[in-house]
Amino acid sequence: MDKFEKSALFFLLIIALLPVLLISADSSAYWIRVLSSTLMLSALVLAQNILLGYTGYPAFGAVAFFGIGGYTTAVMMSKLQLPFWFSFITSGLVATFCALIIAVPLMRLKSHYFAITTLALQLALMELVSNLELTGGSYGINLPIYRGFLESYLFFYLFWSLVFFSYLLNLYIDKSVLGYAFKAIREDEEAAASLGVNTLLFKSLSFAVMALITGSAGSIYAYWITYIDPPSMFDPLLSVKIFVALLIGGIGTTSGPLLGAFFLEIFSELLWSEFPRFHGVLLGILVVITVFLLPRGVLGFISKSPSP
Repeated sequence: MDKFEKSALFFLLIIALLPVLLISADSSAYWIRVLSSTLMLSALVLAQNILLGYTGYPAFGAVAFFGIGGYTTAVMMSKLQLPFWFSFITSGLVATFCALIIAVPLMRLKSHYFAITTLALQLALMELVSNLELTGGSYGINLPIYRGFLESYLFFYLFWSLVFFSYLLNLYIDKSVLGYAFKAIREDEEAAASLGVNTLLFKSLSFAVMALITGSAGSIYAYWITYIDPPSMFDPLLSVKIFVALLIGGIGTTSGPLLGAFFLEIFSELLWSEFPRFHGVLLGILVVITVFLLPRGVLGFISKSPSP
């Protein structure tokens, strides 16, 4: 592991201790909620990094699997009265299964065609869920409120565990034979295919892993907020935040997604509290500056800079 990867692991361990350090603070509940949201975004960005950063396929509609995971958990817990842990595991598997089903036709598309089609899938699913009685339609669906061990911190540690798993998975992919196949597809898919790489298989695998993490995050989120509706679970703004965080941190880097997600979410929260009217404008300026001055992201820029 390089110094950035070791620093990221140390940073995640420090984050895991924060609830203990904040337990006596007056604003502890507020900051735990902010950190939980930040960890959720981190998991989604790390998932997108596997597909876009290593395989080179941007899924603008990846939040479709976030919604699938959330609604699977909501239906299983509210309608079928099943426990969360069973619902959580099932949600990740359902999201993965859905990704594998659509991967064969979807992964034959490339570049912006693929990106736009995934976005269309997200919007189509939102309309479908809005008209299903099982999911509560446009009125949404309520989940049971958690009352038990670590009541205030359960969802923080669930998101943290998902982020930790996703980060280790990114580390493994970056240095494994699987990762080399992904990167070969990203650099030149036709050349990779000519060398014997089963591009459709590896693209589908990358897509399925992204869906697994994204669907699992949606499952935790649904139980965390206890009420979901189609606009909240298939929110296009969340897709935008995922890509902005990737741009800031560095696409295709192991630690960049973490850096970008934490910076974007914390910075956005501070901007919202201080400049509520200009919050969106300032974030837009940040994105423009990042694209023009740091096209590889912060971590990409640092890693490419010559050592003193």
